[in-house]
Amino acid sequence: MSEKADKDNQTLIDFWDKALTLSDENKNEIRQSDPESWKEMAPSEKLFEAAKALGQRKKVLDYGCGSAWAAIIAAKSGCPDVTAVDVAKGGTDAAAFYAALFGVEERLHVLHITPDWLESVPAETFDGFICSNVLDVVPTETAEAILREASRVVTPDAKVMIGLNYYLSPEMAAARGMELADGKRLYVDGVLRLVSRCDEAWAEFFAPYFEVEQLEYFAWPGEKAETRRLFHLTKRSKK
Repeated sequence: MSEKADKDNQTLIDFWDKALTLSDENKNEIRQSDPESWKEMAPSEKLFEAAKALGQRKKVLDYGCGSAWAAIIAAKSGCPDVTAVDVAKGGTDAAAFYAALFGVEERLHVLHITPDWLESVPAETFDGFICSNVLDVVPTETAEAILREASRVVTPDAKVMIGLNYYLSPEMAAARGMELADGKRLYVDGVLRLVSRCDEAWAEFFAPYFEVEQLEYFAWPGEKAETRRLFHLTKRSKK
């Protein structure tokens, strides 16, 4: 890992740790919510359905889980063994809070991990894998390592889903008063917030390890156009 990538990774961990941390006030408000509000945790209906489909799997990994919306939906939808991991402690603390709140702590295992944790996982451990809003907000070297290890730890028939932000071209960025480093990396206040690639470039990025089975577009609440992406992948067979 290059020195630049290491620095970006640490800055990201610090950023997401703060962004995902729930205050006592936050927790008290959330405790007053509807017991069925887990159904509203996913940022879109398509993401909810994707996570729900993982409920039919035996062992699922939610990598870079944040508040663990995908892991909770998978567990609530029937998966008996879900693991939710993140390098940001604020995320895993929030994930553990939600798991207890929604009564899935027995089937949902939350782990605060180091960046190299995937390397310690035995091959073909998981038959379900979701990684949302991660690969395009980390350095390319980190994304490559996650993909490589993901392909090793999932079974040949695993359901694999990768959620990504929208494509932002240099021209689109300029029109919004932003500049992309090397034509693809967006920094905001010194924090890497996007590594932008078009659909075809992402398919090529996945190609050494996965084939694209399906690509869905979705929007977050308040967005008019469905420009965010959910790639459904199939593990490439070894030759």
